[in-house]
Amino acid sequence: MLGIVQKYKDEWIEFTREIVKIPSVTGTEGKLSEFFLKKLQDIGVKESFIDEAGNVAGVIRGKGEGPNIMFNGHLDTVPSGIASAWAPFKPFDAAIDDKGNIIGLGVSDLKAGLAVQFYVFKVLKEAIDQKKIELPGDLIFSAVVHEEPAEMLGMEYFIEKTMPEHNIKADLVFLSEPSSNDVVLGHRGKIEIVVRTQGKTAHSSQPKLGINALEKMLPIMEAVFHKMGSQLKGDPVLGESSITITDCIVKPGAMSIVPDQCEISIDRRYMPDEPLEVILGQFEDIFKELKKNDPDFKATAEPRVFKERTWTGYEKDVKKYHPPWRTDRELDFVKKTFKALKDVGQNPVEKYWKFGTDGSMTAGIHNIPTIGYSGAEEKWAHQPNEQVNINEMLKTFDGYVAIMCELMGLNINNFK
Repeated sequence: MLGIVQKYKDEWIEFTREIVKIPSVTGTEGKLSEFFLKKLQDIGVKESFIDEAGNVAGVIRGKGEGPNIMFNGHLDTVPSGIASAWAPFKPFDAAIDDKGNIIGLGVSDLKAGLAVQFYVFKVLKEAIDQKKIELPGDLIFSAVVHEEPAEMLGMEYFIEKTMPEHNIKADLVFLSEPSSNDVVLGHRGKIEIVVRTQGKTAHSSQPKLGINALEKMLPIMEAVFHKMGSQLKGDPVLGESSITITDCIVKPGAMSIVPDQCEISIDRRYMPDEPLEVILGQFEDIFKELKKNDPDFKATAEPRVFKERTWTGYEKDVKKYHPPWRTDRELDFVKKTFKALKDVGQNPVEKYWKFGTDGSMTAGIHNIPTIGYSGAEEKWAHQPNEQVNINEMLKTFDGYVAIMCELMGLNINNFK
């Protein structure tokens, strides 16, 4: 363990426990955002702020030579679920068990990793102030809102509005999502598609007088379950594409009436070579075939759209949409990341997440190379008794210091 990590070990543990104790379910991240802003100000980061959407950030400016590196994680968590499922622990107690695990809501996904990033940011700020070290490029700490609903609302605002307004540029992004201290370089895309069929109401005692929207949906459901899945492309790195139905609603949904509306929700995981237009076009092809033999058939398919509101009051209609992304293993940033981790005794493997992240915004849409790294384990995300192992997270602390030294050309002996 690096000396600087040993120095801040106990402080990092208490910091992590403190942020777990601050509830931050999506839409209620304000207190945690303000907490991070205060901590950034406490360590002397003059360029620190909360933006209109509620994201919090701090910037340490370098010499302008690059690379500009951004640490990133999200402030929000999912709800805790049934309290009894956490027994004998509690979601916001941040207890430490006899195996050295911190237990609490959001600790794996991803407050412990975000806490590590903050402390590496703090360590580098101290080195600049006390040892007169200069960074060649900018270092950005960012913690965004509204990641968990899977619309990238906070990250979109930060990338597309906040960064240009504050003259922030990033050549590389590190996500603190759980990776078991391996190096994650991408994931499949995800889109929630809503398919609607339209019919005509009638009294259910005389169904022939109506057009049953549920009946019109059945051949579409058959196609999704038994045809479309077998035709999907896979990827040797990202894995399999997939499609399934996750919900079905009929309206009016009352007794004694033929429904004139039916809606299904479809979870579609897809690859970089599958444009959104092509995915939606597959449904249009099905509709055209059904229309040939059924003049009463009416259906639409489109991405699910929700109006979301952040804790600051910022609102936007957003799609349930995570584009796929993949960072090139041969990129110099990636090679140096692996080298740095091996130099401090770690042996990470290259892997790819099954779940979606804000990397879809940084890498998938804006083409900023993005790497995931944290000692938290994916299996604990969104689970009762969510937890991280302290020793594994301290390895992450070690790892991030080594990575920054390698990428920024700093002497790691300054941190031993």
